[in-house]
Amino acid sequence: MGRRDQPPRQKLFIPQAEFVAKVPTLLGEIQNTLLQRALAFRESVTVKIDRWEDFQAFFTPKNEEKPEIHGGVALCHFADVPQVQEKLQPLKVTVRCIPLEGEEEPGRCLFTGLPSRRRAVFAKAY
Repeated sequence: MGRRDQPPRQKLFIPQAEFVAKVPTLLGEIQNTLLQRALAFRESVTVKIDRWEDFQAFFTPKNEEKPEIHGGVALCHFADVPQVQEKLQPLKVTVRCIPLEGEEEPGRCLFTGLPSRRRAVFAKAY
């Protein structure tokens, strides 16, 4: 039997009589492995940013003629006002999510300086 969470050539051999009894446990293991892998990936590409200069550096391609694909995500304080969109457009960045749940983290909007209760998720638009 092959598993989606294991390399393709890695096989698991289970006697047919035991297979049905082991399926729920195996599916739980597979689901947990895939979840942990996804959480680790999300954590590896997410950065908290508190300064406009750092935000610009994070989302500005190193080579303008051949911009690299940017898979990073930034968590920044944010005030939902039109001036923010004006600053985001040249960088081709959009607000992806404003979490409604979770801990509040008071701060200042990195684009306007206005008070902010929590961070929003920003990513490059393609």
